[in-house]
Amino acid sequence: MKLHTIFTILSLLFLTLSCRDASIPADIHEHEEIEMVTLTLTDTENPANIQTVQYVGGNADKRLVLRSGASYRVAVDFMHRHDGDLDSMLEEIIEEKDEHFITYEFAGIGVEVERSAEDIARTDGNRLGVHTLWKVNSAPSSALVSLKLFHGSSSVDMNFPSASNQQGKAVGGEADVNMQVRID
Repeated sequence: MKLHTIFTILSLLFLTLSCRDASIPADIHEHEEIEMVTLTLTDTENPANIQTVQYVGGNADKRLVLRSGASYRVAVDFMHRHDGDLDSMLEEIIEEKDEHFITYEFAGIGVEVERSAEDIARTDGNRLGVHTLWKVNSAPSSALVSLKLFHGSSSVDMNFPSASNQQGKAVGGEADVNMQVRID
């Protein structure tokens, strides 16, 4: 009888320890895989001139066309597949703004980036980088823009390389997105 009682108590203890509360997600910070990035540029002088580039599977669907002396309002969105449809992850990224940071890097063209007032401010004062203004200072020559969405960086600086050119810099963490788009 004692053995049966001990076995029953151990079984109940095992069941109690192995069952978790169903209301608590198994992974509180679930990472959906980003399947597509959409970059939308609106010419500030001609707001009807809108360019949209979609980046899927390591490739952009087209090139950006930037004019020397022009300025563009730029918005970025990140999409993942849910129930067969592509859904925006932007709300989740904004909710976790202190865990994310976007950097921009240009080659073959002079562009100054300003993180706009409508951009999302992190608690450290840096802006996330989903809404920016690009001022094109030189004509493109074999140009390229690289956009990275960092997650979990130990430090970020939106004023890199300077306060007037906020392309951004992240130290540590991992790049959830590392996209490159050619510029004509």
